[in-house]
Amino acid sequence: MTLEEIDQLLADWKLKIDLVSQNLIDLHNLPTYQRLAGSSGFPKAKLTGVTQTRVSSALSAMNDLFGYFDLIVNTVHKANQLRSSISRLLLSQQKLQEIEKILITPSIELSVVQTPLAERGLLSAPETTHSIAPQELLHLMTNAFDDAKEVVLAVDSAWARLEPMLIQAQAEIEKLQALAIALGVESLKELSAVSHKINLLRDCVESDPLGVTDDFTSDIQPQITQVKTTLEQLAKQQQFLRDGFTRAHQLRSQLIKLHHQALEAYTESTLKVVDHSGLQIPLEDKHIEALVSWLSRLETKFAEGLVNPVCVGLENWIAKVKEYIAATEKVYAANRAPLEMRSELRGRLDALKAKAIARGLVEDTVLTELALHAQQLLYSRPTPLDEAARFVSQYEKCLNSGLLGR
Repeated sequence: MTLEEIDQLLADWKLKIDLVSQNLIDLHNLPTYQRLAGSSGFPKAKLTGVTQTRVSSALSAMNDLFGYFDLIVNTVHKANQLRSSISRLLLSQQKLQEIEKILITPSIELSVVQTPLAERGLLSAPETTHSIAPQELLHLMTNAFDDAKEVVLAVDSAWARLEPMLIQAQAEIEKLQALAIALGVESLKELSAVSHKINLLRDCVESDPLGVTDDFTSDIQPQITQVKTTLEQLAKQQQFLRDGFTRAHQLRSQLIKLHHQALEAYTESTLKVVDHSGLQIPLEDKHIEALVSWLSRLETKFAEGLVNPVCVGLENWIAKVKEYIAATEKVYAANRAPLEMRSELRGRLDALKAKAIARGLVEDTVLTELALHAQQLLYSRPTPLDEAARFVSQYEKCLNSGLLGR
């Protein structure tokens, strides 16, 4: 090889050494590698199973890599020293050949192997030295680095993926446990079982991340989702019931108020009107009381944690109270009708009398007599509505006939 070729070869080796050095340092500086190796202040991870087997091999390979790296660095350094002793003016072919031999041929003593006595001949050496060329050793290092890197990055990926998932799952379980307590659910076996599985899986992830299967996504997460769905449905049911009880109390108050109005209208109409044929007897108090007791029992059951039976019961209760309200509204309207008619006739008579005054007929004897009879009936107790209505109609007919005052 010429001097220029030697210089180029040395430059190539310098670049290779720089790259190897940087990549070895980068892999060594990974927190995951340091956890696995127990370096840089990290306690060494206690590994088991598949991970222990693969990581032990990877760490051993990394130790070999650093040893091999030193051998290559020393070999190239030796070649550089020889090169620095060569002058361009006085080239030494011997030294050039020596450098070429160092860089190209098996110049690195890689290992010394003892030959068993049984395998030796009389002229056999007791030891055999295995030598290798720098480029061949670099090829072996490349393969070993790729294998070690693959294992370290696989562990790194497993830890990076599984550990946050377990932390998130545990946090979600704690939220679900708090929700269960808030909903009055004393214990959920599913949550306890899932929490136990997470603790077991956490230990497994720490010691054997490469041996962890897809238990989380295939088993644990679906169980968490199922419990979450159950509790959310229960929360919705409870909120639905709370809203239902609020509505029930409003309807109860509405019914009680309407019932009192219907009773008062019935009593007032029997006192103020003669004809009672159109009046309707209000709902008996015992029906109202039974409805109130029913609602109280449903609230007690709800406080005890029953949901589905209370939902059905409350739905039936609301249907019954609406039925009572509709019936009571009709009773109230029927019992108010005579009183409203009495009031309407009074207002009608007053309006007709005002009309008579406007026409100058206020002193007409016929109108005066009709108005007197109608007023006496409308302001007496009880009032005969049919007779009073007849006098008011006669008054109106006479007023509008145009025959008065002639």
